[in-house]
Amino acid sequence: MWPSWEQTLIISTAALLEGAVGFDFGLLALPAMGTLLGIRDSVILLSFPNLAIATSKVFGRKITSQLLFRLIPFIGAGGMGAVFGVFTLMATPPIVLKWCVGIFVLSCAACSISKLRFQFDLKDESFFAYVAGLISGWLSGVGYAGGPLVVMYLDSLRMNRTRLVRLMHISALAFAAVQVAALSGTGNLLPLTAVRATLAIFPALAGFIIGRRIRGIFSPDICYTTGLILMITSALSLLLYGQDGWK
Repeated sequence: MWPSWEQTLIISTAALLEGAVGFDFGLLALPAMGTLLGIRDSVILLSFPNLAIATSKVFGRKITSQLLFRLIPFIGAGGMGAVFGVFTLMATPPIVLKWCVGIFVLSCAACSISKLRFQFDLKDESFFAYVAGLISGWLSGVGYAGGPLVVMYLDSLRMNRTRLVRLMHISALAFAAVQVAALSGTGNLLPLTAVRATLAIFPALAGFIIGRRIRGIFSPDICYTTGLILMITSALSLLLYGQDGWK
């Protein structure tokens, strides 16, 4: 019933890096877990921990109604995208999911290492809000991969870092909640599966809280570099040894 020690280690480590330096929990946990379980089962197992961490990041944060109202089109489109993402997850062959997730994670790592910065030309902000929201929500629903596009869109609004981080957390919470609802509505959170996903919340929150406690003790650059190394290693492991991989 309880996740195996390998699964517990993956969840707690990814959550610790999320708490310590804001490293994306899903981008690190999913490829590593996918090597053990396959992408589809991993998304289901990580759904509750991801929602719990997203809730923890928003709890106690204040945001003005003006900023929240500005984000409504993006969140609304993203919610629809997350539903489509869950349907895509269920309809896509495992080998396609494996390669798409692995290549996407490696691409994100390469962009992070190169320090490239992408922005939208928001001459028509409403249009890009719906398009970026729909795509990032879809990526979040498929495999917790919407974070980079959320950052790209919010960065294009040219707001300060504090506001950007708060809006990013709210978007992540909204997409995570819709994903869980869609997984439940499609019959993929049966009682036994839901219990396992619920139990996985405990190592996730423990790792996240510890990460928050040690934030600032270790160099952020060292922690972030460690996260990148683990992310690249996990993605390569998924591609080489994951479900339908080379044995």
